[in-house]
Amino acid sequence: MNGNKKNKLSRREFIKLSAGISLAPLANKLPVTQLQVGTTPNIILLVFDTLSAYHLSLYGYPRKTCPNMEQFAEKATVFHNHHAAANFTTPSTASLLTGAYPWQHRSLTLTSRTRPQVVPHNIFNLLQSKYYTAAYAQNLYADKLLFQFEDNIDHHQPTDNFNLMGRMVYNRFPVEEVDPVFRSHDSLLFTRVHPRGSLFISLLYSVTNILKSQLIYQDLRSKYPLGIPTISTNNVYFTIDEVIDGVITLVATLPTPFLSYIHLMPPHSPYRPNKNFHKLFNDKWEPVSKAKHPLGDEQRSDFPEKRQTYDEFIANLDHQIGKLLDYFEKTGLADNSYIILTSDHGELFEWGHLGHYTPLLFEPLLRVPLIISAPGQTTRKDVHTLTSSVDLLPTLLHISDLAIPASLEGQVLPFEQSPEFYDRSIWALEAKENSIFGQLRKATLSLFKGQHKLVYYHGYEKYKNQYELYNIQEDPGELANIYGVDPKSIEMQAELDRKFREINQPI
Repeated sequence: MNGNKKNKLSRREFIKLSAGISLAPLANKLPVTQLQVGTTPNIILLVFDTLSAYHLSLYGYPRKTCPNMEQFAEKATVFHNHHAAANFTTPSTASLLTGAYPWQHRSLTLTSRTRPQVVPHNIFNLLQSKYYTAAYAQNLYADKLLFQFEDNIDHHQPTDNFNLMGRMVYNRFPVEEVDPVFRSHDSLLFTRVHPRGSLFISLLYSVTNILKSQLIYQDLRSKYPLGIPTISTNNVYFTIDEVIDGVITLVATLPTPFLSYIHLMPPHSPYRPNKNFHKLFNDKWEPVSKAKHPLGDEQRSDFPEKRQTYDEFIANLDHQIGKLLDYFEKTGLADNSYIILTSDHGELFEWGHLGHYTPLLFEPLLRVPLIISAPGQTTRKDVHTLTSSVDLLPTLLHISDLAIPASLEGQVLPFEQSPEFYDRSIWALEAKENSIFGQLRKATLSLFKGQHKLVYYHGYEKYKNQYELYNIQEDPGELANIYGVDPKSIEMQAELDRKFREINQPI
């Protein structure tokens, strides 16, 4: 493989390809270089933002939200107990890309960077010796992490490509200027994240983009009854079908063997399915009601409505995923590639919280899908062993016959049921209100082991230094806190307390 940067497709070329047209017809005409027998398979990593395994019919959800993923799973390995390392994009994506837990990479806050010591162990650098590397992240916080790994990415697709309208300011600057420009842009415009941001500029920016969006929405109003899908913090508007067409075009033009990391925004809020999926699940179904958690925001009356619309947006996404997977089949890519479907984190519609920007670490936020199809795989495998998003990078190194650095905190995924994994401990951390250098003054740490999950809430004024223990296998809804009752309480608390003392050191 020739990894020379001169072979990169220029941003200008891709912008031309994506300028307001449907790209599927063009993609179907683009040749896909077939791998020769015995050569390295491609790796196609598809990350769907905020996609909770709890809402997928593949994993037993009562609504038929993902028929295409279910069909794909019939020739793939399905991991049923796979967990994100954090509950929102920045730390969870950093863990996926570096094989490190949040306390090691320290991308703890919404806009924080990965520690310089961890950067060399990113997925692109560790695999670049065998693959042409390409990346596209529609979520700007995931994309900002990619800029730290820019030297190891042969083609970094601009995050605002494949959209109907909207530009990201930061990715028009040289790489070394991206971080300060991103932070300035974020602070000025997003008063939700930065309360000291400019209210005037934020409002002016929003009004301008709303007026522009109305011009587009006039043509699409009948197709999108709830409005056009958007990256709301930047008023970037898109349709899922146009984005998938763009992804097809991107993948079709990559030299093989390649590693492509594709991070798509749906089904992240706002949930805006098109007319074919809007009201698809108007069935009045509701899960068991759960009281407001002490760290929840409020017990909202619109939880059922929001949950239903989220499910419909997932179904809309799944329809387009089907189109992408069909393309892989028709072109032969499915026979020559590892195709991986997963998510960075999930979503919550209970315990007094809507969304995922919360100190809570309940299962709908952490349990995410993981489906891996190997080249030529014809039968389905189901793995119920506990696994973590930090396991993905060492697994890709293993299947690529590359060395796994000792600094990686994950393990190679078990593609069969693995008894030795049963007593393994995996972790998730929420610590966005802390300095990325200092001790964790306010944080939530969860330990998974066997069928149990222990959660520790550290430093919260309303819920100071509390523990919750759940038997996830017998109580998947986490309704019964058995801390202090189940004999596992003592053993798991001792392990969690040791880990917290270990990780709670200044960097």
